[in-house]
Amino acid sequence: MRVLRSFAKKKDGATAVEFALIGLPFFALFLSCFEMGLLFIRMAMLDHAVNTTSKSVYIGTVTQGLANNTVSSDDLEQDICDLVGVVVPNCANNITIELTEIDNLVDLPDTDAVCRDEGDEFEPVVNFNPGAGTSIVFMRACVTTDVYTPGLGFGLELSKTDNNRFEIISSMAFMNEPF
Repeated sequence: MRVLRSFAKKKDGATAVEFALIGLPFFALFLSCFEMGLLFIRMAMLDHAVNTTSKSVYIGTVTQGLANNTVSSDDLEQDICDLVGVVVPNCANNITIELTEIDNLVDLPDTDAVCRDEGDEFEPVVNFNPGAGTSIVFMRACVTTDVYTPGLGFGLELSKTDNNRFEIISSMAFMNEPF
């Protein structure tokens, strides 16, 4: 009995027990907030890159200097990856660009975005039609990325690929200039 009383009176290790109880939820919240900020930066950079690249498509400057005066999906993918920089790792292997000519702004594609994943062996087939002068074009870019804490917070809300990577999608509709 005396041993139990002396054990109950000791305060050694009280701080370690408190840290063990509070530390894990604190670090989980910290990592979730950090990752959510990183994903928002990736989304904002992708939106900016799609907006800037679509502007060069609809005013016709994207085709200047190209051999056959036409733009390819690889050209646009490279332009977008140059703009997002290091924020999206391995962008060139994880991006898919879709350009679809539409009749009006209500007639948007009813299919989901097709995303390429670096783990896949195949190249997805997407519509790539930059349109002619005065045509309305819907542009969609999809980038796949890893989420480091998928079970916490924002990562649960993103759509996934077959390889358990997450999709970030940006879209833009515009009317080509009469060039």
